[in-house]
Amino acid sequence: MLFTYSGIGMLFGADSVILQQSVVTVQALNSSQAVTTAATYTENTIEVLLTMLTVLAISIQIARTYFLRILKKFTLRVAADVWWLIFIILRDASIFLVVFLGVMLFWPGIYQDFPIAVPFAPLAIDFFALALLIMLIKDTDEEAFWNSIVTIAVVIGSVLYIVGVVFVTESAVQLAKLPPTVSTATSNIWGYFYATFNSQANPALSIYSFYICFGLLMLMGLVAILSSFKGGIFNRFIEPKPQPVVKEVQPPQQPQQGQQKSG
Repeated sequence: MLFTYSGIGMLFGADSVILQQSVVTVQALNSSQAVTTAATYTENTIEVLLTMLTVLAISIQIARTYFLRILKKFTLRVAADVWWLIFIILRDASIFLVVFLGVMLFWPGIYQDFPIAVPFAPLAIDFFALALLIMLIKDTDEEAFWNSIVTIAVVIGSVLYIVGVVFVTESAVQLAKLPPTVSTATSNIWGYFYATFNSQANPALSIYSFYICFGLLMLMGLVAILSSFKGGIFNRFIEPKPQPVVKEVQPPQQPQQGQQKSG
């Protein structure tokens, strides 16, 4: 379907103004093309947002020592509370949004519609989900061991996702610059990553990545649901058992020699 618009165009020259008849032709998209275009735009937007959120998450997580050092310099309690609140919001929100938006990577149909880096991208979301699960069931601000586990999970997840985006998803830009006679599969690292880890070029790896990573995500989701119930089955394994308080019984003091008894 074509729409034609006729109008008067103005061309400004150095010494004169020229009026000429111009015809603008606009081709309307059908419904399937419109849906495909909208889906591609949405997927590209989420990919960019996920990349920025992963960088924010790893930056905030490794900057915890810096936030604590600055926190000790505040003399006002209100200022210290606001500073720590900013850290908590940025850290928790960035990790949660990565998992929330990353669920898009577990739609089976998207693996053929969009060049997803498999298994880099879905495995990265699993590591962020692991960090979110640990933060849900453990107090990472008070226990240094679990805070270290969360930091490791966030770092691994961020590295996996960023490497996948740079070397797989965005590698088509680099491959487009190659001459037509050069093979993209053996040209350089861009061609190797694109031919091996691209979901559109390697459907078998995409299927295995989906089954494994989606299964891990569902398992962590089940653990999170069980841990949310007070007194649930899973809480018996993650909550420390109260230790019995043992009172020391002191022996009665013996009267010293030479002490006279009253009465």
